[in-house]
Amino acid sequence: MSRRAAAILVALVALVAVVETGSALTARSRVATDADWEAAAAEVRAGFQPGDVIAFAPAWVDQIGRAHLGDLVTVEMAGRSDADRYARVWEVSIRGAHAPDAKGAQLAHQSEHGRVRVALYDKPATPVVYDFTASAADARVLRGTQPCFGDPAHGWLCGGTRVERRTLEIDYRPRRGLLVPADRVATTLAYGEVSLGENLVVYAGMHDYYARLHGSGLVDFSVDVDGVEKLRTRIGNDDGWRRFDLDTRALAGTRHAVTFHVSAADPAWRNFGFHAEARR
Repeated sequence: MSRRAAAILVALVALVAVVETGSALTARSRVATDADWEAAAAEVRAGFQPGDVIAFAPAWVDQIGRAHLGDLVTVEMAGRSDADRYARVWEVSIRGAHAPDAKGAQLAHQSEHGRVRVALYDKPATPVVYDFTASAADARVLRGTQPCFGDPAHGWLCGGTRVERRTLEIDYRPRRGLLVPADRVATTLAYGEVSLGENLVVYAGMHDYYARLHGSGLVDFSVDVDGVEKLRTRIGNDDGWRRFDLDTRALAGTRHAVTFHVSAADPAWRNFGFHAEARR
């Protein structure tokens, strides 16, 4: 190596050291303090109304946000599939991040509390006509043609597996829904006399990090309305919390039988979860 090249290398190393030192010295000043979070939380509490949702951004700050506003963040809110049912979005954020829940909404107000930003957004709320997770008691659960035994509070025993309502971990986020461990024999959740709206929204995905790590099989998932297939798909580890919109405008305002079918040719570690809502 020439003397010139060696000198350039030494200068670059010195520059990196200076930058890293400066970054370390200023890092503390860029971090939101407890006082910042408490001030932001006080503003949200003062204006929060029924029908509002609180969204934290970026997503990894969710646990910090709930430590300060957990009294307002219900299980249903924390495990929501989307914010469509909510009329107002309180976005609590740091570092210029924005929550997907506020996308397309109208900014009504914003303020800064040190390093924490609070923004209130208005948007149209989509009424939910029927929530299949909340109404799990209406479901008849079968494994093949054999009925499973149990109830929504404790889950249904279906052979060696348990179907239950719970907060799922899908795509590294909490998701409220129904856990249906997939088997070679189809598990069916049959709802009768469901009031439908213009849209049947279904979310589906693979529950549990370790199950996704150890299993790779695809889950067959289908939805019938009055015995007519409206959706047939396969869900795998890479699908995240996948959304399907089924057009039910022709059935809006009337009651119908809605059935969900879950199975897998390779059922090892296939902890399947789904959530569905009939929306106006």
